[in-house]
Amino acid sequence: MSTCPLVHDEPAESIVGRLCRWHARRASKACQEIPQTFHALATRLQPEGGTLGSIAAPSRDPGLNLDHRVVCCRSDMRNVTTTWARVVIEERQVHAPADTIGHVCAFLSAHLDWSLRQPWGHQHALDLIGVWETGRSLLDPNPIRVFEVGQCPEDECQGTLIAYLRPQDSLLPAEILCDASPVEDGHLTHAWTADKWLTLGRKIRRLDA
Repeated sequence: MSTCPLVHDEPAESIVGRLCRWHARRASKACQEIPQTFHALATRLQPEGGTLGSIAAPSRDPGLNLDHRVVCCRSDMRNVTTTWARVVIEERQVHAPADTIGHVCAFLSAHLDWSLRQPWGHQHALDLIGVWETGRSLLDPNPIRVFEVGQCPEDECQGTLIAYLRPQDSLLPAEILCDASPVEDGHLTHAWTADKWLTLGRKIRRLDA
């Protein structure tokens, strides 16, 4: 089985000898979500008052400052999607979609399985995922990070532990929850906030011993 050429935290299952299924799904989701992300970013063109990292781009209107990061991201979304659409059109000899980001992304999505099988498929996926992730980070600069920790250490529980790492300014704490946790009085019993993670770590080590 060949190795997926894109970056992984651990070995990944490949698809058609080029990309892993995880990256293929990410590329597919990018095609679906780039249009709505592109339009949502239009509401973020003006930087919010004086935040660090907001770089104002010059405008013909002296009273209007634009967030340079958002302007560049929307431009990149257009360039990436239309450039790859032209590649598909030329190589497959098919009709071009209407020149809107929604139609172009729908076109790329319809041809994605074929595209990911081409020698340039990994770069195609990487470009789509890149602009999509950049757009999402601008819309939500402090997203919740969610990842799997391992098997729940509680007796006779077959659940999986899921960590939820929230931004520092979140009203909810970071926590690890079991996806099969019993519920008592409206609360999950297999749940650990950050102050209890050392205790949880000891339980997991005993489970692995």
